[in-house]
Parts: sequence; C-alpha cells; structure tokens
Amino acid sequence: MKKITFLLFAFSLITFKTIAQESKFKLGIQGGLNYSSFRGYDSYADENPGFAYVFGISFQHQIQENLSIKADLNYERKTQNFKGTVEVLNPEVPTGPMEGNYRFKTTAYLNYIVLPIMIKYNFSRDKSFYINGGPYLGYLLKSGIKSKSNIPGVINADDEDTDRKKSLDFGLSAGIGKEFKLDSNHQIYVEIRENLGLQNISKTEVINDGTIKTNSLNLLVGFTFN
Repeated sequence: MKKITFLLFAFSLITFKTIAQESKFKLGIQGGLNYSSFRGYDSYADENPGFAYVFGISFQHQIQENLSIKADLNYERKTQNFKGTVEVLNPEVPTGPMEGNYRFKTTAYLNYIVLPIMIKYNFSRDKSFYINGGPYLGYLLKSGIKSKSNIPGVINADDEDTDRKKSLDFGLSAGIGKEFKLDSNHQIYVEIRENLGLQNISKTEVINDGTIKTNSLNLLVGFTFN
C-alpha cells in the first residue's frame, strides 16, 4: 500500500509539473499538522482530538486577477485519543499483572487520500491574503485502533478495522492563508484549513443510533512555482 501511495504521488507530481510548464499554471507541494476528531455519536469514554500529519501536492489555475481554482491531492492521517487508568485487583493467574493502577492509551486512526477542489479568492492591498473553500472527497487507505499501556505482560496492539469503515468520505473544506512572494515564479504560503466531513463513515451500527463523521483542522505550509 505504501508503494502504491508513493507511485500515485510521483505520477501526479510529474503530470502536474508538465501541465504547469506548458500552461503557466501553479504547481505546489505542501505539508503540515493535522488536528482531528470524530463526531456524531454519544461516547462512553472521554475522547480527545489527536495530532497527526498531512502532506501532498496542489494545482492552481487563475481564472481572474483575484480568483483561482485550486485542487489538492493530500495524504491525511486523522486520529482521536482516549487516555485513562485501570485498576487491577486479584489477578487470576500468578503470571498476570500485579495489583495496582496502570495507565493506558488508545488511538483511533484513519489514513486517507484526500482531494479537495476549492475556489480561491485573494484579497488585501497586495493580494497576499486569501480565502478558499469547496468540497472534498477522501478515499480510505487504512483504519484501526492502537493500544498502549504499562500493564505488565500486556502486549501493545494495532487492530486494523478498515473493513468496518466506508471507503469514501466527503465533506466541505474552507481555509484562510497568506502568501509570501519569493520572486516572479515562486511563492511560499501558510494556511489554516477546516475540513468538515458529512458522510457517516461507519459500515456497522453505532451506539444510540449515532454516526461517525470526520472533522480535521490543518495547518499547512506550502511552496508553489510556475
């Protein structure tokens, strides 16, 4: 799967670079932090948003002086954490854990290839600030739950549950950013982007007739050229 993802990005990068050179469209690379959570259900646990990462390429076509169409192709990891303690009393076997309180942490994760297609509008006197927004489509590569604890004899686990999640996710993306011009052909930019999932990604029944929907906040740093 990692080889397929790498080849997909490499092929897209070569294709977009060729188009950009021929038509003067902007091509970019970007990466950053991803702060995500899942919503739509009543949880019995005290869940917290998780930090992960996002990276990919971007393609931009200017329609008017201040208006552009921008498409990204990103690899995005979305996570959510639960931390707690468990009390072990009267172990049943001599080789089991000793009595006491132990810490544990579980992390639910989803790895996506995400394609947002957005309208971008540049504003301010020098047109360096911008807003953008539009729909996105995500394809699930893998999902699962990682468990860690300091309980003696308990093995940390990574249980995959991709078959219990839907392959496609979709929603809305909106962001605000600032561009810094290096020269006539090169720029760097910083953007904060919110991604609101609208699809119930669970194939199985959720407690209390709920749903599982994604939500993520990206802090992106990118480089563009034409």
